[in-house]
Amino acid sequence: MKVCLITGASRGIGRAAALALSEAGWRLSLAGRTKEPLVELVKNGVSCEDLATLCDVTREEDVVQLVQATVAEFGRLDAVVCTAGVGSFGATTDVTLESWEAQIATNLTGTFLVCREALKIMLPQKSGHIVNVLSVGSKIVFPGAAAYCASKWGAYGLTKALAEEVRREGIRVTALIPGATDTPFWDANPGGPDKSLMLKPESVGQAIRYALEAPEDASIDEIMLLPRNGVI
Repeated sequence: MKVCLITGASRGIGRAAALALSEAGWRLSLAGRTKEPLVELVKNGVSCEDLATLCDVTREEDVVQLVQATVAEFGRLDAVVCTAGVGSFGATTDVTLESWEAQIATNLTGTFLVCREALKIMLPQKSGHIVNVLSVGSKIVFPGAAAYCASKWGAYGLTKALAEEVRREGIRVTALIPGATDTPFWDANPGGPDKSLMLKPESVGQAIRYALEAPEDASIDEIMLLPRNGVI
């Protein structure tokens, strides 16, 4: 039995990752900010043996309790998949400090907190795998996305630095970089690309499974997964 903690599991890519890993026999600790979708996922999508926990990754105490609850429930932690993320778009001159700080807090600081607490478990056991789900916006800039790109570029730098820091300790770190994906993210950002051209979240979920199930002698440091037509 392998155990994976997934943040942002209540919808979109996080939910798709949960379904893909459950199918492969993983036990799951699912975290999100809203209760009902997590409960529904455990009841109808994954397994009643899995764990659902409310967690806001921007709150240090929430993240500490989440990791501790996972280890208490399962006795181990083999992998972490960070999918929690937010974004809003517009001219930089119109970006409020509140919007800037919210994107940095979730996309960068939240990822840092989850990775830090997971590594406290993984380093002593000399094993583990972290997959940080970023965005094509972590490598390509878009006008009207200064705060979002800043947060994602920061998370990309964090992910690559962690990979070098812990690879010789038996821990793998993967940067998963999806292009536009048809998730509820776009409900808060109308006027985005045509959803029919986007990736399906299930495709990203399968890429996460692929990375986590790579042979032990291999490290998949980075995956860029784009829609068939490329960046849209």
